[in-house]
Amino acid sequence: MERQEIEIFLVLAEELHFGRTAERLHISTGLVSKTVKKIERSLDVELFERTSRRVALTDVGGKLRDDLLPHQQGIQQAMHRARLARHGITGTLTVGFMSALAGSLVSRGRERFIAENPECSVRVVETQVHHFVSQLRDGSADVLLMSLPVNEPDITIGPVVSRQDRYVVVSADHRFAGRESVAFEELADETLPTAVSSFPDYAIDFHAPRHTPTGRRIQRSPEPVATYAEALAMVAAGRMIAMGDAQLKQFYGRPDLVYVPAPDMPPMDFALLWRTRDDDDERIRAFVDSTVAVARRPPRPPGAQQAAAGPEPS
Repeated sequence: MERQEIEIFLVLAEELHFGRTAERLHISTGLVSKTVKKIERSLDVELFERTSRRVALTDVGGKLRDDLLPHQQGIQQAMHRARLARHGITGTLTVGFMSALAGSLVSRGRERFIAENPECSVRVVETQVHHFVSQLRDGSADVLLMSLPVNEPDITIGPVVSRQDRYVVVSADHRFAGRESVAFEELADETLPTAVSSFPDYAIDFHAPRHTPTGRRIQRSPEPVATYAEALAMVAAGRMIAMGDAQLKQFYGRPDLVYVPAPDMPPMDFALLWRTRDDDDERIRAFVDSTVAVARRPPRPPGAQQAAAGPEPS
């Protein structure tokens, strides 16, 4: 039996109606009837009982359907995998995230990506301050979602998926703790974190500026921090303050810290990054598209189930 003959037989075995079978396969009713007769002649057996009122499988026809169906499904799955492989959407993609907000967006992007690209798995790893973009360079991550600025010649900056207002993090007994907001200029003579040397100066200067808008000095802590948790521990101890964004109150709430808006400071942008040499990697492009799509939609409430229709629409 040829592939078209198998397809016609299996669709007719499901529909049990020559007209619906022809419509579904976009062929004529005559071709359906001719094909079935040809199969029956070659096997020398009747596969369907046909009357003017009904079409039904014979016992032999039912057995043939049961034998052929898994093979056809296997062929369809193999062809689907081949199409995915042609576009490079196979294997394993490793995605890193810096901050809880980025982790949430990456997880939602992963769900959509896997639903659309089932032959490619996604491994999610955390990126800390001391990593900066080193995980891209050493190959332990293919994509990162983290805050800007990143200005590296070998790294491509993809779409910004979130923009967050800036906040000042202080201890519960700090002079800013009871305030509704803090002006950038008021940070003069305060102490901000110093990051480890792997974090470039231009990025440190954005996250922990050295001067106020009028040029007044902002101190830096003599002790570098490698993770945001380390910075928050020092803030809670009253040894410095720190800068952050709007996610802090949601993801890093603790009774010994207070988060105060700093409305006149530039916002923080979170973007997807990858190695420039991988600009044509279809896996990366597909994951970026998936994450951008879910970033436009609010997250589902806890316990809510995804609609049975499949992945979220764009």
